[in-house]
Amino acid sequence: MNIFSKFFLVPSVHGKNKPLITYVGDSTVLKCECQDGLPLNWTWYMSNGSVQVPIDVYKNDKYVINGSYANETRLKVKHLLEEDGGSYWCRAVFQLGESEEHIELVVLSFMVPLKPFLAIIAEVILLVAIILLCEVYTQKKKNDPDDGKEFEQIEQLKSDDSNGIENNAPRLRKNESVEQ
Repeated sequence: MNIFSKFFLVPSVHGKNKPLITYVGDSTVLKCECQDGLPLNWTWYMSNGSVQVPIDVYKNDKYVINGSYANETRLKVKHLLEEDGGSYWCRAVFQLGESEEHIELVVLSFMVPLKPFLAIIAEVILLVAIILLCEVYTQKKKNDPDDGKEFEQIEQLKSDDSNGIENNAPRLRKNESVEQ
């Protein structure tokens, strides 16, 4: 590599390295910039599988392309849907060639952040129901007469009945006051 090859490289384009995460219904702005030179033209693409589809702001009012400076471009995506998520590419055209950068957009529905919360609520309701059932069972067990005492009372009644049947002799009272 000689000294002159440094000056004949196509400038690089920089975007956001991490995925941009937003929610359905919101708007977001994707930004690309080139610090090493001024591109002649900027073009935005969206990946549709393996094919890059150019974004036409004139046919679709969902997209707005603008840039405050010649070395940057911004793509505003309005009224996001889950289908808008995916790979976006910004391409800068220079006299020496083209350079592009990839930006990943993730569009979440409002239910995604609620799912862990709803799972926790369901667990709490289940635990409270189990605790209440245990309490009701414990209270019911305390209020029910003990099976052993009930059995003893039945046996006592049976023995009283059998005493009257087996012994036909009249019962006599002892009267201690008579002897005085």
